[in-house]
Amino acid sequence: MRLFRLTLLATIALMTTLASCEKPVPIEDNRQPEIEVTDEAIDGCWQLTHLNGAEAHDGAELYIDFDAKEHRYEMWDNIGSMYLVQTTGSYTITKEEDGSYTMSGTYDNGVGDWNEEYRVVMLPGERMQWWSRSTNTCLQFVFAAEIPEEFYK
Repeated sequence: MRLFRLTLLATIALMTTLASCEKPVPIEDNRQPEIEVTDEAIDGCWQLTHLNGAEAHDGAELYIDFDAKEHRYEMWDNIGSMYLVQTTGSYTITKEEDGSYTMSGTYDNGVGDWNEEYRVVMLPGERMQWWSRSTNTCLQFVFAAEIPEEFYK
């Protein structure tokens, strides 16, 4: 359990280091209205494209597939590892008093809750941004038509 959390923290630290020279992508953009964050809106597969405004590192992949009906996710990534790692669990979306949306979750492998809660913003063009509520790390995703076949091997 602790090893998994340390691995996750190391992965986030690595991604932050790789992207630390770039300015974050602005989350507030008056020209692009935000879309309501609902289970149905995030349903499907999303691919990480940017971390803190910089493109995801070559060869680094992260896909997360949300199942709106079951409130479940499957995530595949090779960040911090030379091998693809699959993680599963459940997630929750909460609308805050200020109108923002928070996503949190748990892991199925006994590790417990996610280390972070994320402010989620959905934008036109099938884009989604997550801002860590504690570290202000910004992750940007695009809707992916499908998860790469090699993730199922």
